[in-house]
Amino acid sequence: MKGKMKWLIIGIIMIAIIVVVVLVIINETKFAYKIEEVKEINYVTLVKEGKYGVIDKAGNIIIEPTYNGIQIPNPSKPVFICIGEYDKENKEYDTKAFNDKGEPLFGEYDRIEAILVETNIEKTPYEKSTLAYRKDGKYGLINFEGKVITEPIYEEITSMRYKEGTFIVKQEEKLGVINLKGKQVIKPEYETITSDNYYNEKTKNKTTGFIVSQKTESGYRYGYINHRGKMILNTEFTELERITGISNEKELYFIAFKEGQAGLLRNKKVVLNYEYEDIQYSSLNDVFVVQRNGKQGVVSRKGETIVNAEYDTITFGGMYINAKKGNTIHLFDLNGTSIENKEVISKTATENPNYFITVDTNDIYAVVDSEGKTVIDNDYNYMEYLQGDYFIVAKDGKNGIIDISGKSVVDLAYTSIFRLNDTQILQAEKIETKTIDLYSSNMHKIASQDNATITTGENYILLSSDKDFAYYDFSGNKLEAKEVFPNNQLFAKKINDKWGFVDKSGNVVVQNEYEMVTEFNQYGFAGIKKDGKWGVIAQADHKVIQEPIYEIEWTQPNFIGKYYRIRNLNGNERYSDDVSKDGEKE
Repeated sequence: MKGKMKWLIIGIIMIAIIVVVVLVIINETKFAYKIEEVKEINYVTLVKEGKYGVIDKAGNIIIEPTYNGIQIPNPSKPVFICIGEYDKENKEYDTKAFNDKGEPLFGEYDRIEAILVETNIEKTPYEKSTLAYRKDGKYGLINFEGKVITEPIYEEITSMRYKEGTFIVKQEEKLGVINLKGKQVIKPEYETITSDNYYNEKTKNKTTGFIVSQKTESGYRYGYINHRGKMILNTEFTELERITGISNEKELYFIAFKEGQAGLLRNKKVVLNYEYEDIQYSSLNDVFVVQRNGKQGVVSRKGETIVNAEYDTITFGGMYINAKKGNTIHLFDLNGTSIENKEVISKTATENPNYFITVDTNDIYAVVDSEGKTVIDNDYNYMEYLQGDYFIVAKDGKNGIIDISGKSVVDLAYTSIFRLNDTQILQAEKIETKTIDLYSSNMHKIASQDNATITTGENYILLSSDKDFAYYDFSGNKLEAKEVFPNNQLFAKKINDKWGFVDKSGNVVVQNEYEMVTEFNQYGFAGIKKDGKWGVIAQADHKVIQEPIYEIEWTQPNFIGKYYRIRNLNGNERYSDDVSKDGEKE
């Protein structure tokens, strides 16, 4: 009997475990969604004489440019929202949706809208798989195939700022949150909802949480709900901020105010009581500056006092805490230990554990080793660690590079010097002549052009001017065009100071008669310049499809068919054939 009871208990425990696991999986599935990626551009906006339409990647007009605006939510898909005239009675613009055949879409609804997003991930300015529709005065969501995601039960639907795939919905004048699968994350019972702006490279913005508020007799009170819809902090704070600089999704830190007094929370636990006028986080040093009775001090993430709150101001000089009282600056390290050398007010660690950059009271930079011994002591106004034994330095408004011995390896002759993102190449600029010099990681000059611009591609760097251009890999090695564009059949070639195009074997296919050209782009078109004006040639048949008529200042303009790209700020590519416009300048 006892044995049977034992197995019965074990069975009950196992069933309970299975139920918990299933519930966890169901809960995770509910909040999981995938942001669609745009892998190719098939459709772009056409601008002609102030009106908007759509062309495809071959340069064919899909939607005639007769509208006041065009929204292409996903440039890889044939769904276009066309904005017509303003309806004064309804106080909104007339909108219609069409496909690539010009056929109307979603006609069963009163209105279709692309959903504008603000995100720090994608450049496409709209939700890429979801549309809002209105029916009988209420809004819902559908996908691009017309499948209903939510019924029309909301008064408003807007995208959550910096959290793509998530929507704020209004229902009976209260706000809630749903995701692009239509799953409810937060019930509509709040006055305001904002994202906490948390982001990291691994999870992107999927683990971004929400700061919510409810209105009370004493005013708005704020709380916090995580990305799974779990209430972490009740709506009881007069102000609330998540510290996004602390990248730990299991330990959330908040600066919270109650009745005008600030405290520090870790999840729900109070780390610092509500007795401060202000609390600020220093992400570089992972400490907090606190202010009480007009005086400032420093505390650790655990709430331990590093510097007492008795100073007029607290600032940081790298690893040093500068605590000012009256006219005297007291120096401490990050453990709160007083620094004896009062002449050095800043000490910053570098990627090399042997080198630290210091700044003295005269704003002069130097380098010391791990034992505090000075290894570079020159009269520089600025110094920045670069790599290996190299440092960028500045003096009298000019920048150069020195090594650890203090020897100049790149002359103090540049307006700026910096490493190009995710490459081993250094870009040095002279603003007076718009000169760009490129240096390799061993400080060897690999290229130089006047009136130049830099463009970074997926696996190359393009250095271009109005007379020449060249490609380099991320280590600084010069690349042939056929290495950069292996799928192209023709490649730009400069012969006797004139440009034409050759095949993969180097045979001239398009004669060298142009002042400048571009490589053929992913659409199969290249720019050709003659007499200071740009035209277009097609790779498919080597024919000029637009004689040079465009005055475009950009050194490497982009074309689809006879249309040239106009620069714009919202992420949507726009093209035009208006001769009166300046290309790349909208």
